[in-house]
Amino acid sequence: MPIARPAPLALASLLALSAFSGPSTAGSDAARPSGLQDSLTEIRHLRDQRQWLPALALIEKAAAAHPDDASLYVLRVHTLSELGARDRAWTLYRVRPELFGAEEAQRIEADRLARMTSWSRLYVADEKHLLDQAQATDRASQDYLARADIDPARLPLRLRLDRLNLLNRLARHQEVADDYARLQQEGQTVPGYALAAVGDSLMALQRPEQAETVLADALKADPGNIDLQVQHAYALMESERFDLALPEFKALVDANPAWPYAAGSPRPYDNWKRYEAETNYAMARSYGEDLAGAQAMLEPLAAIGPNNAGLQSMLGSVYERRGWNERALERHRMAATIDPQTIQGRVGQVETLMELQRNDLARPIHENLQASHGDALPVKLADKRWNLHQGWQWRVYAGSGRSRGGGGVSPLGNRDAIYGFDIESPLLDDRWRLTAGSVDRSSEFLGDNVHDRRAAIGLRYGFDRLSWHLQANRSFDDIDDTGLSFDLGWRFNDVLDASFGLRKNDPEASLQARRSGIAADSASLGLDYHPSELTRLTGTAQRLRYDDGNRRDSLALDLDQRLLTRPHFLLDGLASVGASRGSRDDAAYFNPSRDRSWEIGLRADQIVWRRYDRHFRHRLTASAGQYWQEGFGNAWMPSLRYEHEWRFDLGKTLVYGVNWSRPVYDGQRERHLGFDAEFRWGE
Repeated sequence: MPIARPAPLALASLLALSAFSGPSTAGSDAARPSGLQDSLTEIRHLRDQRQWLPALALIEKAAAAHPDDASLYVLRVHTLSELGARDRAWTLYRVRPELFGAEEAQRIEADRLARMTSWSRLYVADEKHLLDQAQATDRASQDYLARADIDPARLPLRLRLDRLNLLNRLARHQEVADDYARLQQEGQTVPGYALAAVGDSLMALQRPEQAETVLADALKADPGNIDLQVQHAYALMESERFDLALPEFKALVDANPAWPYAAGSPRPYDNWKRYEAETNYAMARSYGEDLAGAQAMLEPLAAIGPNNAGLQSMLGSVYERRGWNERALERHRMAATIDPQTIQGRVGQVETLMELQRNDLARPIHENLQASHGDALPVKLADKRWNLHQGWQWRVYAGSGRSRGGGGVSPLGNRDAIYGFDIESPLLDDRWRLTAGSVDRSSEFLGDNVHDRRAAIGLRYGFDRLSWHLQANRSFDDIDDTGLSFDLGWRFNDVLDASFGLRKNDPEASLQARRSGIAADSASLGLDYHPSELTRLTGTAQRLRYDDGNRRDSLALDLDQRLLTRPHFLLDGLASVGASRGSRDDAAYFNPSRDRSWEIGLRADQIVWRRYDRHFRHRLTASAGQYWQEGFGNAWMPSLRYEHEWRFDLGKTLVYGVNWSRPVYDGQRERHLGFDAEFRWGE
């Protein structure tokens, strides 16, 4: 389950400076003029009191009178380093390295690399240079290793700890994990600020169980760090422990009032920890399928802070998952306008534009993200989805069934089967795909096998609100015919779609009719109303025109309504009504003059196991209803279906299932048992 987490944790304070007894002494005190000796004594006294600025002022004054004194030079370097001017101190050290002992040199090098690592986290105006400082720090580190002839695994501990942060910044997460493992093997104690970087890298490597342990240790060192608390809860959630993660997020919200009071203050102050806790709790609820709850939390916050890019992007992500892509795109665009460097806002634009069939607008945004943030985890995941969307799409499917009883009047026959495949080319010019497919449908009617074997080629178009698919097919059996199909789709808005279909020699027409040499054309019209992921209502009208002059008209209405939502379990209520009529009473196939039906049922859907983009889930659907046929009256019809779904990776899904039903045809009840399977590659 791909999840958008907070950005990598900011670096905590650097390690406390190692004990330093004072700079090395160069030259003999006795040989110096008394004025210089007095200055050195006062400088050392000021340094002992950690009065670095007065000490530096006195050093510069004395150095102006005695420019060649080695002791003053060494004191200047150390004092600059302690003031934070570590790059300047390192530059001066490199001019006269012979004045410094090995310990002093190592400390100066470490101070400089630590400061460069810290600087690499700073905001840059041009994202093209986002990692320039981090890359410069890495080069400086490699230069030091080469000059000192040191194996990276034998670096001083402080440099090794700082390097964990640097590698995390450079998205070299596997190196972070490897270096941390070596430190553990050596029995080294890793401080909290470095554990934060390790935990973040383990999350990027999709190893949340290990990350949870590391982040828990980091929290022991810094229990009030809201970033660590949030990241720890995400580690639990990505380990599929929603039972622990959601209460932890909720506890963070409860522990941080929105407007706390400082001691003695008459007015409250705004608490940004509450914002972090509340927004991340909302997103965690959305990942646990409670999208309505997440929306209810985020919308009031967005109304209070409309210029918050992160908040707008989060709300856009929730809208997107609820199926409202136009609303989602608006929020992601707002985020990118407020903060042009936002990653999530631009990733969200790419994903919603793909859903809205505007690949022409998504492409430049995607390419820009790849150029500027190609190593960022959200961008990598977005690139994977982009390539899947752009590439080949195909599926193979098969099914078979057996009917018992019924006196041979069933339109399915005693046995029925279907085998086929569909394939679509990569997206051409952001709008077009070439399509092809083949299918073999068959039924056995009292020992007589009927086949409809077809091969098809076509062209699919999709741009903005409009989509259509034109396909020609050819049948290769006893009835040698050519078929055409045209499907038209129109998206009115986020919640309403329409479809229209025309078929010449419809391959889904009755095989029982085909047994008698009768084919059929069809026309259909459909509306799909989906106000959210919780509700779907579809209506379909169809006319079949058979070669024998029969006209069969049908209407159907189907409702799918969510009844219960849990992170790993969904329960949906199902309901349908339908009616149809035929114009002939003497057709050589099942053709009721009038019939109607209603059905209600439940579908239970449970995720048994999930690991990011891979999962195993199973579903059980049970329904019952009444079927009425003119001349034969009413009859109850129960049905059951059980299926497994394996997703091996994003875009690679296998579904198979068994179904059982007791339909009634012309008053004759039969028992039908079937099996089907499908493998999909692509969207």
